[in-house]
Amino acid sequence: MKLFYRSLVNSAVLFTLPLASQFSYAQSFADSAKQNNNKSMEVIEVQGELLPTNAKSAANSVDVVNSEYMEQLGAAHIQDVLQQVGNVNYSSGSSRARFFQIRGIGERSQFVDPVNPSVGVAIDGIDYTGIGSAATLFDIDQVEVFKGPQGTSIGANAMAGFINLNSTPAGSEQINKARLELGNYGLQHVAAAFGGDVNKDVKFRVSASKLQGDGYIENTFLNRKDTNGFDELAIRAAIDANVSDDYQISAEVHKFDIDNGYDAFSLNLDRTTLSDEPGFDRQDTTAFAITQKYSGLNSADVKLFVSVSDSDLAYGYDEDWSYVGIAPGWEYSSTDHYYRERGANQIDFSVSGKDKNWVVGFYRQGKETDLTREYTWLSGDFTSVYDVVNSALYGESRYQLTKEITVSAGLRVEQYDGDYSDSNAVSRGTKETMIGGHFSASKQYNDEFMSYFRISRGFKAGGVNGEALAGVAGVDDIDLQQELLNNGEFDSETLDNIELGLRYSSEKYALNADANLFYATRSDMQVKQWITNEGQVSGDEPPVFIGYLSNAPSGANYGFETNLSYQLTSDVRIYGTYAVLETEVNDFYRLSEDDDGNEFRLSLDGRKQAHAPDFQYTLGADWFLTNELMLNVNMNGRGEYYYSYSHDESADSVNLLNASLTYKGDKFDVTLWARNMTDEEYGVRGFYFGNDPRDEYVAKNWEQFGEPAVFGVKIDYVF
Repeated sequence: MKLFYRSLVNSAVLFTLPLASQFSYAQSFADSAKQNNNKSMEVIEVQGELLPTNAKSAANSVDVVNSEYMEQLGAAHIQDVLQQVGNVNYSSGSSRARFFQIRGIGERSQFVDPVNPSVGVAIDGIDYTGIGSAATLFDIDQVEVFKGPQGTSIGANAMAGFINLNSTPAGSEQINKARLELGNYGLQHVAAAFGGDVNKDVKFRVSASKLQGDGYIENTFLNRKDTNGFDELAIRAAIDANVSDDYQISAEVHKFDIDNGYDAFSLNLDRTTLSDEPGFDRQDTTAFAITQKYSGLNSADVKLFVSVSDSDLAYGYDEDWSYVGIAPGWEYSSTDHYYRERGANQIDFSVSGKDKNWVVGFYRQGKETDLTREYTWLSGDFTSVYDVVNSALYGESRYQLTKEITVSAGLRVEQYDGDYSDSNAVSRGTKETMIGGHFSASKQYNDEFMSYFRISRGFKAGGVNGEALAGVAGVDDIDLQQELLNNGEFDSETLDNIELGLRYSSEKYALNADANLFYATRSDMQVKQWITNEGQVSGDEPPVFIGYLSNAPSGANYGFETNLSYQLTSDVRIYGTYAVLETEVNDFYRLSEDDDGNEFRLSLDGRKQAHAPDFQYTLGADWFLTNELMLNVNMNGRGEYYYSYSHDESADSVNLLNASLTYKGDKFDVTLWARNMTDEEYGVRGFYFGNDPRDEYVAKNWEQFGEPAVFGVKIDYVF
């Protein structure tokens, strides 16, 4: 029982955000907490801000999801959680989602050219932007999803938002556990996490997780069920040491070894594939970070964060999705494989006031990515090198204007220096200085109710479309050639956002609610487009897929987001979220063809942006059947959205039903969980072109589907 109450105490502190408080406000918890520890609820600090920030009073749009809710969902990867967060989406096209969209803004894929992300991802402060396959969730204590520009704290990688994952802290105060988990589709998960105190000044924690599964595809040609399977090893270790009263040092080590299959698109438009050369999606990352804090100065504290990471990434697929002999005379056969070596380092040096009301700092990140592409239709391997250095000066100050009103202002000046070269003799550089920041004001009316106003600017750099420049020689059409030449480079983008928010949190009434309105304008909006030879492929003519980024003059993203949590009875808590999103792209066109095959410019002025659902929601309930047993049932859904700007195909709306039954004992915790219980079929990535030789390559919408009905049992031995 003590362990159960301890878990409840740990989870209830995030009561301002329903998603983060799945065990909050049960009467059994409240009574026990008062009897065993007559203290007010602990307050959770948002880790992704520059200055200490209470989640309850943050003048920023941030959703915090705690470990208890992730455990209920049976969530193994960040994609399992983000479906529950309003105005957050992801695209697949890989074994795990690694590209995310917040409020309709974010990249959807990466093939040949480098990507400058709109949504940043960090694990324990280490940058994992663009390689989100590593965002596994075992022993992750807290996930923070920042919505809107984070131009002060993060900069170029967070124009649309930021996803911050924090591991369970080191020390004996945390719960140690060993896990065995089994589920359908061959799911097997073995994991353990433990920590402790070496002495009064040194703490440690280590976690290791090995997850395997067949995936949700059957390859009927090869008679295999594991060609889209999972094989993921994640190890994280941390040590914290108080060297003296004024000097603390901590270190983090990460090791991710991911060897997943990738065989997701079906010529039959279902969960069966015909590939004779299934693809792969691999990531081998080693990362190290060290943080030093010194508080011995009279007027300020000093912090230095340094990280180094090295990743080997491999991604490939069977381009024809079929086998030799499927349609003689029409078929083609090819594979496309991408091998990247990515090295990155970060230095973040900051000085903050003793009262933690101001901070100034210097940030530098260097990143080099070496690509080798092995493609059937190339006479030799394509190689490229992309070397980027981001350097920034930043600062933020908070000021207590009155007893109730706090204002905050931040500024970041960042210089981006990128050099690109490839084996097609394309060699270009991008160098620019970008400015972002924010101003916010919040009013705390009483202990329960606050409001805030925030304006902010985010940015991301421009770059080079190496694939477009190199593709000119392979395109016969003069108009297409000129289109590629005109888009050899693309400009940087800025996002200006204005936001109004309210938060209410009452322990007395067991009611928590928050809501915000936002309006954002995009300038020089970066848009991904494709040139294809849809419907014109044959056995002796290779397919043409040339992707490039261009700039639309402007776009707009606006809407609102709400969260609500209420203790309906002493044993039942209900919660919900609802988000509405309106988007548009202005003064933009794409090349299209009429019925006679003549090309023309099709206006997309006013069209909704890609991967931006009209609405998203979550509705759920927790029912404490006994002090040890809790049932959770929730439904989440989203509206339709366009897959791309290069076509008008869309993902259908979907509603997903999930449930879990959790028992917490003195030594063993057992969770039965299920997601998508009604086995809904829904898309997570879509393309439009011809690729089936059996119908002579008629263009159609191809979709990669999200997970079907999945269920499992998870047993934790707690010690």
